[in-house]
Amino acid sequence: MSDADLTQRVYREFGPGPLSSDQEDLYVDLAAVRGDMDAVRRLAKRIRYAEGAPTCQVLAGHNGSGKSTELFRLKRQLETNDSPLFVVYVTAKKGDLNDIDFPDLLILLVQQMAAQLKEDAGITLAPGYFGKRLERLKEILTSEINFNSFELASDLGKIGGEIKGSPNARSRIRELLEPDTGNLLNAANDVIGEAVAKLNKKGKKGIVILMDDLDKMVVRQHSTGCGTDEYLFVNRAAQLTAFRCHVVYTIPISLAYSHHESMISSNYGGDVPVVPMTKVAKRPPESGPDESGMGKFAEIIELRLKKAQTTKDEVFENDDVRNELISLSGGQPTELMTLVREAIITDDLPITKETLKRAVVEGCREYARQLRADHWPIINQIRKDGNYIRTSQTEPVFRELLNSRAILQYVNDGIWYGLNPMVAKLTPPDKDIALP
Repeated sequence: MSDADLTQRVYREFGPGPLSSDQEDLYVDLAAVRGDMDAVRRLAKRIRYAEGAPTCQVLAGHNGSGKSTELFRLKRQLETNDSPLFVVYVTAKKGDLNDIDFPDLLILLVQQMAAQLKEDAGITLAPGYFGKRLERLKEILTSEINFNSFELASDLGKIGGEIKGSPNARSRIRELLEPDTGNLLNAANDVIGEAVAKLNKKGKKGIVILMDDLDKMVVRQHSTGCGTDEYLFVNRAAQLTAFRCHVVYTIPISLAYSHHESMISSNYGGDVPVVPMTKVAKRPPESGPDESGMGKFAEIIELRLKKAQTTKDEVFENDDVRNELISLSGGQPTELMTLVREAIITDDLPITKETLKRAVVEGCREYARQLRADHWPIINQIRKDGNYIRTSQTEPVFRELLNSRAILQYVNDGIWYGLNPMVAKLTPPDKDIALP
């Protein structure tokens, strides 16, 4: 076996994407080092105990915390027990996360549901009123669509592509669809009702929609004056919760820890489950590694290396380098994978102390470019004791730091915050900045 073959295999096995159903052998249960927050169990129970009545829930967590992997776990659980449900996994990445709104989500949801029902269950859904209601768009669309023989999976996919691909088209499509939102919701629910009836004949008890990647939406100011995350999940909650099936949306973690938290809990089925980071370092003001979390991440690495048919001695210069890489991840599973891949791209195998030094330099530069003077009082306080009490004045800045993962949230022994390891290595521009 050549060194190039080994390097390529290791690189392939450390992909940062969520674990699919054929990768269950790579799954490591992190609940114990995430504060025993088993979000999947909570989401599944609310769906099961609802006895068929539609539920709408949200799931929060940092980008890279493992939400998508947990959603795939939820999908497998709901599909495989005594009362199986048909679970549709929808990724919001098929829309434009820089500018996404409810009409886009409705089209994404119905299109991907129709496509997966056709592929996985052999069920073709009638377009109902969608063809007639969307015919008004034909002068805008560049794709050829025959509205007399409208097909949900393919033709809604074309419309979704235009919404994503052209800001001008997206604006005009929304302008035409917005006044008709109520009718489009009714049309979507008619399609869902047809799907449920056909699934019942196949032994399925209903439909669950998992709408992933909305936590990655770009948060900016909406034209109404609030943030785009607030506009979608707070202002448009009545529409998001109106689908007549079970729905789970991922949301930005900063929204779950905003002054809208109680409203979100009320609108979306109760306390918001969070997929927190894995605790790989002790809570400030203590310092040093947390052995339990470090051990779990070492287990993740070991399983991937086994799949690549190699050992840690071939991939890492020594155990100290492996442990340093785990510490640099901050307890973010996706970041762990990314660091391994970046190290391989930088200097092949084995990964050495010098390779990690270069990764740290690049990571620090990236965050140094993002941070402003008003970020540092919050960073300094979290560095001191892991706590921060938000005020109405500081909440927007605090949420920026959460969204960028400059600060990371943990729930071990209560909710607390830690600095991203790259941020922790930075020096404040002015050591005399006062805390608010």
